[in-house]
Amino acid sequence: MTDRSIPFFPYSELFCQDEDALMDLMADVCRRGAYILQNECSEFERNLASFIGAKHAIGVANGTDAIIIGLKAAGIGPGDEVILPSHTYIATAAAVHLVGATPVLAECGSDHMLDVNDAEQRVTSKTRAIMPVQINGRTCDMDAIGSLAQKYNLIICEDAAQALGSQFKGQSAGTFGSFGTISFYPAKLLGCFGDGGAIITNDDALAQKVSLLRDHGRDESGRVIAWGYNSRLDNLQAAI
Repeated sequence: MTDRSIPFFPYSELFCQDEDALMDLMADVCRRGAYILQNECSEFERNLASFIGAKHAIGVANGTDAIIIGLKAAGIGPGDEVILPSHTYIATAAAVHLVGATPVLAECGSDHMLDVNDAEQRVTSKTRAIMPVQINGRTCDMDAIGSLAQKYNLIICEDAAQALGSQFKGQSAGTFGSFGTISFYPAKLLGCFGDGGAIITNDDALAQKVSLLRDHGRDESGRVIAWGYNSRLDNLQAAI
């Protein structure tokens, strides 16, 4: 019997299938020097928001930064606790930790999604937010999570890195709470040829904060009016 190795994800295949068109696209962007926050990025953000059914989609460098920046924009920080499911990638908990808050793990149900009953047992006076993880193209029971959040006055922050296009009762993952996040890591549902992410929100004020935070705190005129990060979605990746 021949011993065959099957790769976890065929990273090169997507490029090879459309190599000529992709090379033309990349050459066009590079010839114009359109590297940072150019038309391709704005157009991608508009299309993404329209596809999801949200008012705003703001591109950032990766899915982890999306959670960090979303949490910062929502005012989550030191002294706060954020409830999240035990079945998730380390980035979910790490993002909470990196804004100075405390990740609190709740058990998952038989569907491997956040168990709302267990999550309720984890609520304390320090709990500020609950972060359902929409994973494997599926969504949590957002009715139950919404009720829990309303009962305890919690912010809902969705990690929808692996659920772009998924819906719960006709509403897209990422649109149920204060904000949702998407990852464009190459093996995700919509992958970059590198890395990328986005923050989804219907909150105009939060979207403005996110736009500042992703670009060194600079407003549209280029003035620095807040502390921020260097976490823009690369224009070449947006074009791809």
